[in-house]
Amino acid sequence: MPAVYRSLFAKYQCIIKQRISHNLNNSRSDVDQWQDRLFIKFLTYCLPVSLIAFLPCVYISFKYNYTITGVIDIFCFLTITAVTLSKKLKIKQRKILVISAFYTLAIFLTAVLGYLGPGVFYLFAITILSSLIFPVRLAWGTIALNALILFGFALFIYLGPGNNVLSKQYSIGQWLAFGSNLIFLSILLVVLIDKIFNGLQTTINITNGIKEKYKTIFESSPLPMWLFDTESLQFLDVNDAATKHYGYSKQEFLAKTIRDIRPPEYVAGIEYVVKLNKDNAKFHHQNTVHLKKNGEQINVKIESTLLDFNGRQAKLVLATDITAQVKSEQKIKSSNMKIKQSESNLRAIFDNTNEGFVLLDIDNRIIAFNSKATEFIIFNAAYAKFEAGRSIFDFVDEARKIPFNDILQKVHNKQVVEYDQRLNINGVMCWIHFTLTPVYESGVIAGTCITGRDITEYKKYVQTIESQNKKFKEISWIQSHLVRAPLARVMGLATLLAAETNEKEKDEMLKMLQASSAELDDIIKDITKKTAVDANAEAERLSTAGY
Repeated sequence: MPAVYRSLFAKYQCIIKQRISHNLNNSRSDVDQWQDRLFIKFLTYCLPVSLIAFLPCVYISFKYNYTITGVIDIFCFLTITAVTLSKKLKIKQRKILVISAFYTLAIFLTAVLGYLGPGVFYLFAITILSSLIFPVRLAWGTIALNALILFGFALFIYLGPGNNVLSKQYSIGQWLAFGSNLIFLSILLVVLIDKIFNGLQTTINITNGIKEKYKTIFESSPLPMWLFDTESLQFLDVNDAATKHYGYSKQEFLAKTIRDIRPPEYVAGIEYVVKLNKDNAKFHHQNTVHLKKNGEQINVKIESTLLDFNGRQAKLVLATDITAQVKSEQKIKSSNMKIKQSESNLRAIFDNTNEGFVLLDIDNRIIAFNSKATEFIIFNAAYAKFEAGRSIFDFVDEARKIPFNDILQKVHNKQVVEYDQRLNINGVMCWIHFTLTPVYESGVIAGTCITGRDITEYKKYVQTIESQNKKFKEISWIQSHLVRAPLARVMGLATLLAAETNEKEKDEMLKMLQASSAELDDIIKDITKKTAVDANAEAERLSTAGY
């Protein structure tokens, strides 16, 4: 159809809709409404399409002097036109007038042209049309009326003058045979149409029941739900939970689009998402941010699906407020980061301390150890390196396994065990101080912590102190015994010298005094020499050891 004709026909449809649609009764049952709308469609197409039959018939009627036929055609056409374009007629009145016009045309054409003329087709069409636009009982009435009309024509054939068209073409038997076939087909089609309408009504009832059920679910849902148009993004419907949660009334919601409940920075994103999923019927979900009426921003989880809403493509949305969940997750994330930082700090301390650590579980399997453990915690001469998951006894000499197991049993009995062990490490004799401490978890012993520290230098320092103490005791003995004798002689001679008057005796005493003084001086020098040597040696050792 050319564009100009399509435009004219569209305008014509608008005129018909304006003149007839206001007569529709929306309180009627669904099938009745469907029949009324079907009748309006019939009128919309019937008037222009009827010109295909009307114009040639009128032309031929007047050309060949079938004036009454032309008049009947014009009368029926004008009736259809008035019914179609009238503003005052009700739907039921329009239906009756259309059926009456068709009956007038059917009876006249049958009387004039006989059974093979269009009149009989109109009778059949009246029954079908009636079954489509009226309740089925009226369709059965048209079948009965058609049977009476056909029987009336049969009487006319039988009793009428023999020069009429029907009497010339048919016998009464032929006419009844033709008429019975028409009634048979009419009954069959009305029964089928009735079954179709019953099935349609059942389907409509089920559909309406489902709609009502889901409408109830929609309205009574404790979570906010809404429908919006995928083209305009306009809200089409919202439930009570949405109005309560967001602070808008239902009227305010329906005056808005889904852009209006989002912060400005999220608007472009939602337009892109809707466009991307507009033709995708799959279930869609995402987390986003919404705005309440009071300006509060909330985090929401959106779940949506595509559906048809009164002929419009719409999205059904379920919105769950997850603000508290997001804040909780952020707190957990922050706490986890702090924990990881603390773990990192502890690990740095654990790995960089001067002590070796080995952590065991309650079954004495190695859980963790630091790098110093391979230097300072050695239980066998083979010097095997630790591996997590293995038993600590895999690294202990056979000869030491029983006593080491006894030590671990003491630790499992809540004791702290410390001991020193002299080991040959890479050909160097070293002293290691071991400490075994119970590890608690929820108040219950869950394992053992073994620490090892190299105390070789400490042991050497202690031995040096002990050696010095021995020498100091020797010096003390010298001072108390060897120094005392010459000092006593010096003191005695000094007293005698002071009282002696004989010069010769004085000279002898002076010689003895000089000898005792020299002896005392030698002893003191020897003590000084020993002390200086030991002090210098110790200072050098401590400097080398880093003390």
